[in-house]
Amino acid sequence: MAIELVDAGSDPASEARIVSEVLRWLVFEPEAIEHQRARTPSRRDWLGVLDGQPVGVGAAGVPVGMEASGVAVSMLLVLREARHRGVGRLLYRQVSEHARELGRSELLTFSFEDDPDTLGFAARHGFTVAARTRGLRLPLADCPRPEVPPPAGVAITTLAERPELAPGIWEVACETFPDIPYGGDTPMQAGSYEQFHAGALSGPRYIPDATFAAVAGDEVVGYAQLEWMSRSAGIANHAMIAVRQDWRGRGVAQSLKAAQIAWAIDTGLHELRAGNDERNAPARAVNAHFPFVPLPDWLHLRGPAVKT
Repeated sequence: MAIELVDAGSDPASEARIVSEVLRWLVFEPEAIEHQRARTPSRRDWLGVLDGQPVGVGAAGVPVGMEASGVAVSMLLVLREARHRGVGRLLYRQVSEHARELGRSELLTFSFEDDPDTLGFAARHGFTVAARTRGLRLPLADCPRPEVPPPAGVAITTLAERPELAPGIWEVACETFPDIPYGGDTPMQAGSYEQFHAGALSGPRYIPDATFAAVAGDEVVGYAQLEWMSRSAGIANHAMIAVRQDWRGRGVAQSLKAAQIAWAIDTGLHELRAGNDERNAPARAVNAHFPFVPLPDWLHLRGPAVKT
């Protein structure tokens, strides 16, 4: 039995296949992984190869907006049929070494709660659950098309129709990102406008027609974004919904969410996916107005970058 690690950049298709198979409620396409890697200069990805076959993925880096955090965001994933053979342990050592080179002593990694092997591996190495995301899916075949008008004085538009609103969306993100709970130890940040645009408003997952802005006069007061999870399968992800603090509680978020779902139905999508931290009560309350069904919880696992 021979195990080796290779640079995943040489085989993004295998990386996407492994990640999607292990995290079976999410879909990662090669182009999306390459885009994410390109905008995270500190990120490195490896494939774990067992007897000549890619069977695992390890990755670590510090994403935009988390520079002040003490953790490196990572992946430690091995196909079910290749587990308990040492691939995960080797990937863990490699990812830990890279995290420590970045000045991080801890990793933040992820798993769904219906994957006991991955959770068991994490627990044996000192990882604990730092946050829990309530996953949701919305099959669209029989979903009624929602009609939720925005509050008086607010109009809903898209970046496809009004691309000049992109800076206003960034301003909303700058105000709201620090309010989003997650498994890190510092508030999340949107980054500079250039960083935000490169990540959220470009790349293979970006959908201008499904990036909605709520506008009051000349001000963007909220936005909601769908991004492609799998274009070929007709699955999109609710990437973000955010409303300025002084506009919350007026129905802006619900009208934005309805616009997303209506667009997906009109466009012929098969399904939408969503997820919010269990502590994010406002976002979860918005989702409760629509016929989402639950997925297994998505666990944020925090643990040591082992010394090698």
